Amino acid sequence: MDAIKQIMLREIDTLNREELRDNKPRFSFNFLKTHPGLWLTMYICYGLCAALIFTTDYLGWPAFWGATAFVLLMSFLMLLDINPKYRFEDIDTLDLRVCYNGEWYYVRTLSEEAVNDILNHPSTPDHVREGIGKLLSLKGEVDFYDLYHLTWGNKPAAAV
Repeated sequence: MDAIKQIMLREIDTLNREELRDNKPRFSFNFLKTHPGLWLTMYICYGLCAALIFTTDYLGWPAFWGATAFVLLMSFLMLLDINPKYRFEDIDTLDLRVCYNGEWYYVRTLSEEAVNDILNHPSTPDHVREGIGKLLSLKGEVDFYDLYHLTWGNKPAAAV
């Protein structure tokens, strides 16, 4: 089982390296390109807020500068893109990281090389080999969760 885990860790490291998944923020216009309506709505609401600030007697320049700073900060934050790292420990774990990373282990498949390494490794159990063969014939691929479930079943990751 350790050999299978090492192969999976190698695959996860490869994915993280190739896709620059390092949890570091990068400047990107992806959000602006994919959600221009949200961006425009934010600035329309800012304009309405500024109009409201100067049409009331009890609001003034401090409220205007506060709203301006907030909109500029939010604009900057929306231009940051963070690629979260994939981690072996996240497979089959439901917590707040799933909201951030998504359930990547269901949609990311193991490379053909990794599948062959697992199938050809002498310590791979027969039920794992049979399960991989069945998955390849049915789906044509093996994702991280499939292999995790075949190898460790419903055991918690800490026991792995």
